Amino acid sequence: MKVRLEFDVSAGEIRQMLGLPDVEQLQREVVDAVRQRMVAGVEGFDPLSLLRSFFALAQSFPGFESVQKLLRQAASRGGVDTGRSTRDTGAK
Repeated sequence: MKVRLEFDVSAGEIRQMLGLPDVEQLQREVVDAVRQRMVAGVEGFDPLSLLRSFFALAQSFPGFESVQKLLRQAASRGGVDTGRSTRDTGAK
């Protein structure tokens, strides 16, 4: 027996189902600020310092802690050896 399920959902709906924060407003603000500085031709424009200030702002954004926790869990699982390596041939 073969069962096939197909879901037609948007990225926003998936984010909401997984409990992830909606960062659309934050992304829009970052892009607008970068665009304004680029258009103004600010001499010495440093995108890294701009992003640092926005990351500081993002920490006050609701749900930011849950995103950090999710990323930490994913990163910690990345280096774990589960014993199911395809490199292991059993030869000694």
